Amino acid sequence: MFGLLKPNKEQVGSRLREVKDELGLSFSEYGNRLGLIKPTINSYVRGYSLASLEVVEKVSELSGKPVGWFYFGEIEEYIKEYLLLRGQEALLKDHPDVPLKIKEDFLIGDFKNPGWETDFGYPVEEFIDDCYAEIHIKLLREYVQLLALNYLNEHTALDDSKKEDASIFLSSEVMGYYEATRDFDYGDTEQVMAAVEIYYEGTLKEKEISFDDGYLVGRLINILADDDETEQLISGLSEELTGKRFSNFFGGNELIQVFQSLRPELLKLYAETTFDEYYEWFEK
Repeated sequence: MFGLLKPNKEQVGSRLREVKDELGLSFSEYGNRLGLIKPTINSYVRGYSLASLEVVEKVSELSGKPVGWFYFGEIEEYIKEYLLLRGQEALLKDHPDVPLKIKEDFLIGDFKNPGWETDFGYPVEEFIDDCYAEIHIKLLREYVQLLALNYLNEHTALDDSKKEDASIFLSSEVMGYYEATRDFDYGDTEQVMAAVEIYYEGTLKEKEISFDDGYLVGRLINILADDDETEQLISGLSEELTGKRFSNFFGGNELIQVFQSLRPELLKLYAETTFDEYYEWFEK
């Protein structure tokens, strides 16, 4: 009936008491409505023992509240408690809206399916895991990039534009390490900072930033950082499409700037995309 997350008998008792008080019943009257003697209903309400499903269903009929609410509260509370059980306290502290996002996807998402519901109409734990996985990886990337930027601010004299590039480069490297090892998680500041330092010292310090150009996104980022390479890119593309080469000898710098204006968006894409996704885009 229950998965990894089990009802808390004290919380269930508190919700049973809430209904009792809303109905204005004494313990004896409450017990009579449910076919229970006073000591038994008292034990449930005080959280000494967990009310059976049969009892909860009767209280549900009396109050109009769903059975799942007595066991787990609102859907977002159920999701939050499950994620806390899975050790996601740090992320939920910084992003308390995550359970509501998962609830919304459960109720009105594109892939809503009755098979995702428990006996109580709440999302099965596998559904929460799947939804959370996408949210988690996005927020973890942002977290790693922020820590990388903090490291660069504290330990380097790079100018702001280079710091932004470097933070994206470092976060991508660290996330590649994460995807291979799962050695850290959101909130593990010391481990992340140690990984950032290793990659900075080993691959970036006193070197020009060069993004992985095995796929088009990284290649374009590198090209658009340089005026001459951007000019060559435009010229090659122009010759391919129109048979005419491009040169900025007599002007045309505006076109170079337009092409280079794509670079911030490409950097954002680079920061958010995994190499598995690149494989699906360009090879699969």
